[in-house]
Amino acid sequence: MGKNDNAHSLRLTDSLNRNAGHDTAVEFEEKYPLSKSANIEKKYEWAKAACQYLEEHFDTDTIIGIRKDCRCNDGKSNADKLLKYLNKADSIEEFVNEFNRNETFAFIEYISDNKILFCYPECYCGCVKRVPKELSKTWCYCTLGNAEGIFSKVFKKDVKVTLLESIKSGGDKCVIEVEWR
Repeated sequence: MGKNDNAHSLRLTDSLNRNAGHDTAVEFEEKYPLSKSANIEKKYEWAKAACQYLEEHFDTDTIIGIRKDCRCNDGKSNADKLLKYLNKADSIEEFVNEFNRNETFAFIEYISDNKILFCYPECYCGCVKRVPKELSKTWCYCTLGNAEGIFSKVFKKDVKVTLLESIKSGGDKCVIEVEWR
């Protein structure tokens, strides 16, 4: 069996364990190991195989749950940036405008006072961003976990997040709809 010590693979295996059970996680890990020394092409091929595995074994809602739970970080630093603008603003629209005037890593589109589109102008996934090939949207559902973590901290409410578009699946940008009540 190949070595399975890459952070992306370990996170996905842990998420499978939590969301689909120990046996499924072990099966995946044995069939699709990924070493931390893997080059960018191997990482991309592993991600492609992981998407195929998930799509063959689970429905879309389960896949989204598995991938959301597989996020790379808790989003605290981005939440702190966003909070800085929200705390200065008198409205959600003003918050959006202020954020967009000052930040370049992402932009926000105002929809209503309880819904925005959070957009990334480029793919930030360390596993696949450097390979100029498309992937299934399945891979990009992890960004929903990041967005949910970020915006639940920002708005101090439960948020509903939906991935509308992703660069790796052929979109011009990554677009996450964020809604709160």
